[in-house]
Amino acid sequence: MALRVNRERDLAGHLDRLRGLPFVRDVRIEWETERGERDVDALVTLRTPHRTFKLGLEVKRTFLDRGATSGLIAEHLRLQREHRLPLLLAARYVPRPTGERLADAGVNFVDRAGNIHLRLGEDHNVLVLGRRDAQPAPIARRPSPALIQLLFVLLADPASAGWPVRALAEAAGIGRTAAATARQRLLADKVLRRGRGTYHLVDRKRLADQFVDGYNHILRSHLLIGQFRAPERSPELLLEHFGRLAARADLAWAVTGGQAAYALQHFYRDDRVPVFTAKLPSELQRELRLVPDRVGPVVLLRAFSNYCAWRQVGDVWVAHPWLVYAELLHQGEPRALEAADQLREEYLEP
Repeated sequence: MALRVNRERDLAGHLDRLRGLPFVRDVRIEWETERGERDVDALVTLRTPHRTFKLGLEVKRTFLDRGATSGLIAEHLRLQREHRLPLLLAARYVPRPTGERLADAGVNFVDRAGNIHLRLGEDHNVLVLGRRDAQPAPIARRPSPALIQLLFVLLADPASAGWPVRALAEAAGIGRTAAATARQRLLADKVLRRGRGTYHLVDRKRLADQFVDGYNHILRSHLLIGQFRAPERSPELLLEHFGRLAARADLAWAVTGGQAAYALQHFYRDDRVPVFTAKLPSELQRELRLVPDRVGPVVLLRAFSNYCAWRQVGDVWVAHPWLVYAELLHQGEPRALEAADQLREEYLEP
């Protein structure tokens, strides 16, 4: 009961914004005690003069960067497809460009400053943008790349929550001290719980949100080996050549992003070739004739874990679906978000 009261107290300003709309007669929240099939924080019921509408509430207290916004749009698509349930985002602050992108995608939102987008059927539609955040966000501990790498391992293999620190550190490609510190932070954040002498994952959704946000905002740039262009314009032929050379050099590798999504689903791909690899041997760079280019389509990322390479599809190694999903959200194009939505439904739902 106390938890529900605290949650509603935290959202009091957001709820007041909704109640202040001329066509809203009542707002009720039904908090989800456990993450059910809808995978939302709560159900919100909005009553208008003629109808009652239900929406899935997602509470975000962190900054809405490009990756987080893409994730919300993908979540909105999933809720609409699976449950015919529109998403309602309750955010700390929605800047104008982010609000425009969310509204264009049909995502409802409300923030503390009074920025709001709410569409209820065909009769009620409101969009308010440009209001400034009067309460700057408190300074939070910035997640480290090591923490985000550990988050990935926990998603890839939830049983790893109970592993010794040494095994967890090795799987995530980080030091033991960093692994121990990261696990303590996840305990404090109530993502993990300790019981009966071991650790258990208790909030998979929060874990996934933290990983996706961290991948886009911190980890991807940390893993970037470089961007390149190649004389071979066909991504398929380039990957085929890359695979042969990697096999000859006994080099682990895996493609991610749109190329990986196409290998798994045959739905979407683009001209970019993002690849996880342990390193870039000079002979491989020379034989592929890769030329450094800050906007080149060939993106090489450091493979930090054995979990990075997930499955071989034909002659191509595909990265773990969580990495593919995060990369698609990083790209952010509408078709990439559709592919991310389908990928999550097929490979990442528990």
